[in-house]
Amino acid sequence: MRDVPPNHISTSVSGHDPWTVETSTGAVRGHQVNGAVAFRGVPYAEQPTGDLRFRQATPRTPWRGVLIATRPGDYCAQWRNKSIGWIGSENCLWLNVVVPRPDSRGPVIDTGARRPVVVYLHGGSNIHGSAAEPLLSGEYFAAATDAVYVAVNYRVGIFGQLALGLADDLDEHRFDSNTGLSDIITAIEWVHENAGQFGGDPSRITVMGESSGGAMVTALSAVPAVKDLVHGFIAQSPAAAMVHTPADAARISDTALEILRGPDDEKNPRPEGAGRDLLTASADGLAWLTERVNEASWGQSGIAGGFAPVIDDLLPAHPLTPGAQSDIPMLIGTNLDEYVLMRWAYPRARIFTAEAQKFAEDVDPTHGPGVLSGLYGSGKRRADAGRFIGDALFTAPSMRMAAQHPSGRAWMYRLDMSTPSLNVSGIGATHALDLPVLFGRYDSGRGPGALLLGGRDRMAATTAVMQPRWKRFIHDGDPGWEPYPGDYATQLFDGGEKTVADPSPELREAWAPVSLTGMPV
Repeated sequence: MRDVPPNHISTSVSGHDPWTVETSTGAVRGHQVNGAVAFRGVPYAEQPTGDLRFRQATPRTPWRGVLIATRPGDYCAQWRNKSIGWIGSENCLWLNVVVPRPDSRGPVIDTGARRPVVVYLHGGSNIHGSAAEPLLSGEYFAAATDAVYVAVNYRVGIFGQLALGLADDLDEHRFDSNTGLSDIITAIEWVHENAGQFGGDPSRITVMGESSGGAMVTALSAVPAVKDLVHGFIAQSPAAAMVHTPADAARISDTALEILRGPDDEKNPRPEGAGRDLLTASADGLAWLTERVNEASWGQSGIAGGFAPVIDDLLPAHPLTPGAQSDIPMLIGTNLDEYVLMRWAYPRARIFTAEAQKFAEDVDPTHGPGVLSGLYGSGKRRADAGRFIGDALFTAPSMRMAAQHPSGRAWMYRLDMSTPSLNVSGIGATHALDLPVLFGRYDSGRGPGALLLGGRDRMAATTAVMQPRWKRFIHDGDPGWEPYPGDYATQLFDGGEKTVADPSPELREAWAPVSLTGMPV
């Protein structure tokens, strides 16, 4: 792929150029890519630096000239991996807009098309990830669904997913809660205002995400501020319990301050110039703090993890609380073997069993251990321990979200497809396998590893049945099979598709009494 120049604002490009779109925040110039027109790295909010660090998002002040939108913006500051290290910055509130262009001889943007709009939220445990990931480029998905695709970059980790103002010795008025959630809401508002300029229909906006991005989707289903802006929700493998109570957030915020101000750790050295003050620390220093807090906070907030939205005025109730969801259609589901891959996370099976048993206590000390022993053999086998953790994080919360939908307009699916290499490795239809399938990007994410020993035809056949279902939901708010409430109808995808009533009754019944929120069921 050829290099493209950095995004910049030009005063020499005419706003009447056919590749240029006028938005409420300024003109943006797109480019042709794989049968679509892409506008990448478009700012939707003021960058949260200086006085705006740890503040909720502020809508972007319009710029003059034309933004040459040729590539995504920065990752939000985070740890990438051992070979790459710390990447990104705080200058990271941007989005990508991708518009199908099926006829290269036609208009660049057909403003009369009135296509539905998909706002996509990336995953990464609320500490990693970006809309800049090649897997999420969106042009194939936009074409397959005939929708305007908008991938949103939002704050993760310390920057956006922890209510620091709840710490004992910080000024709550200087540290807003739900900063990352506010980023997403601000982006949705920008999309609603500007959809028509890209040929989209602002009355048909679907918010879609996977893993922690799916958890942000389920959290948004309980946010009153978006209920008049959103037409549908798609939550793929959502960790729907990933929401903090104020007490959870306060404990983890105190932990963050202890680590920030505490002694150096030779095993986990701070980046050079990291600093020890939240307001003046470098972006790398706060990304380092995110990693340390994530390790130290395991179990402090049930299964919500170290970083998550918090219940406050913006998010008044946990989305798993009965009655909290907005009455907006939802497509929700999981993969058959979500976290069986965790069987390789520990060197000894005995250690993994102990971790699963501890996790069962974290899930629900009253019912969690009984579910682990009754349905998963006490986690004595690696695969059973991994399956228990995956069901706790993704499957059980998804079933509950679907069952509790206020008008029953919730549809459940399950991806069962696997490939020879995934079977040989013992991880099956693993977490995030749905992304290369749905986005048609077998060259990214789980795709290359899944196809190492073949299986492309089966994956392509699964893509061929899943994409039309997603398209139908995005266009009409109904994917075309029976809703989940009632007979627990679930659409299974595996080379083909079929509707099965209550495919896992033992699992559903075992998890029914378990509290996933820290509150009684």
